[in-house]
Formats: sequence, structure tokens, C-alpha cells
Amino acid sequence: MNDLGETGLNLLLFSVGEVHFGIDSEQVAGINAFQGEDAGDLFWFHNEMGFGDATVTYLLPTVVTIRCPDEQPYRVIIDLMEDIREIATDSILPFPPLLEPFALRKGMWGVLLVEGKMVLLVDFMRILREKTAVSARHGGDE
Repeated sequence: MNDLGETGLNLLLFSVGEVHFGIDSEQVAGINAFQGEDAGDLFWFHNEMGFGDATVTYLLPTVVTIRCPDEQPYRVIIDLMEDIREIATDSILPFPPLLEPFALRKGMWGVLLVEGKMVLLVDFMRILREKTAVSARHGGDE
């Protein structure tokens, strides 16, 4: 048992395009170095998050395999894996009400301050559900 009791959460911290993110380590099935592969189940994080036309340079691309309940592979390329850290869930801040609907659609569910840096918490399962819903609405073309 940890000092945080049942309120602890292990986060994988990383950054993409100088923006800091965190994901619950329970969602992660595996982590591997990106080898340049191109596959239908592999997505660049900045595309998944809708960075738009911004140019994003990945310095140390890493493939994170997300646990999927239906066993369909879902892999995301992130950059600059920084840390795995245990945090208290009561230190997570919600998004302001004006931003919350947008943030939730993009898979973000909270904000955390880590060593003076704002970290956006991402739920890859939410992103996958949203992608599946959009694809279904467009007849599978997305």
C-alpha cells in the first residue's frame, strides 16, 4: 500500500510539441521505441489530439500500446517520455466549465501541476470511443 492509500494514480508523463501530458498507466499495455513502422492501428499523438496545422517535431518518438477491451490494437506515438509518477487524485483539477466540453471531446479530463508545469491528463479510451463514434457516423470513412 502506498502513502496515497486508495486515492493514488500512477501517471505516465510525456510531452509533445512542448505541451505536457499524462496518462493513467493502467491504460498502457506496452511501450516501445518507434521504428518507423506504418500501420492502421498506429496514430501520431498530435493528430489524435487535433493540433491542427501546427508543425510538431518528435525528438524521441515512442509507441504506447493502449489496453483495449475489444482487443482491437490501438497504438499512439508520443514524444519525450519524461516520468512515471504517483499522484494524489485530489491534486487533479477539473477544466473550467467553458473549456470542459471541448476538453472531454479531445480525451482530456483534468489538469495537474507538476514541478511548475501544467500537465493535461488524457484518457486514450475516451479518444478511441470518440474516433469509433465519428467513424460510425461517417460510414467508417474516418
